Amino acid sequence: MVSYTRLVRASGTGRTPVPVGSHEGEPEWGTRVAVHRRSERLSHALYGLIIVTATLVAEQSHITEPSDALGLLIGTAVVLLLAHTYSAVMAERTVEGGSLGSLGRRMVVEDNLPVLLAVVVPATLFVLAWADVMALSDAYTASIVFSLVALFGLGLYEGRIASLSWVHSVLSGLAAGGIGVIVVLVEAFFE
Repeated sequence: MVSYTRLVRASGTGRTPVPVGSHEGEPEWGTRVAVHRRSERLSHALYGLIIVTATLVAEQSHITEPSDALGLLIGTAVVLLLAHTYSAVMAERTVEGGSLGSLGRRMVVEDNLPVLLAVVVPATLFVLAWADVMALSDAYTASIVFSLVALFGLGLYEGRIASLSWVHSVLSGLAAGGIGVIVVLVEAFFE
C-alpha cells in the first residue's frame, strides 16, 4: 500500500507527493499517487453504486413510504462512508506505524467520499416522491435505472483513463454494467 501521508510529508510542501528518500524532481511519483487516488475513488464510487442499488432492489417491496426509502438510502450511505473511511485509516496507520496527521486523514476522507455519490440522484427522486411529484414505484425504477447507467458510465470512464480505445472503453463499460447487474442481483437475493 502506498502511504499518502509519507509521500506528502516527504515533499515538504504538502502539495507534491514524492516518496521518502527520493528527489523532488521525480514527476513519476506524483503521477503514480494521483493515479492511485483516482483508482481508489473510482472503486469506492462503484462499490457505493452496487450496494445502494442492491439495497433498493431488495427493499423495494418492503418499503411503502418515500421517507422510509430516503432514510434507508441515507443510512446506507453513511454506514458505507464510515466503514470505508475507518478501514482506510486503519490500513494507512499500519503503513505509517502510528497516527495520521491532518493531511493524511483529509486525503483518506476525500478518497472515500465518492461512496456518497451513489445516493444523490436516488435521494433526490425519493424526495420528489415524498413531495408527491412522482410515484414511489417510479422513484424506485428511476433510481435503479440511474444506478445501472452510472455503472456503465464508470466502466466507460475507467476504460478512457486506462487509455483504451473508444470501442474497448465501451466494452469495458458494458462489462462493468453487466457485472454490476449480476452483483446487485446476488446481493439483493441474499438480503
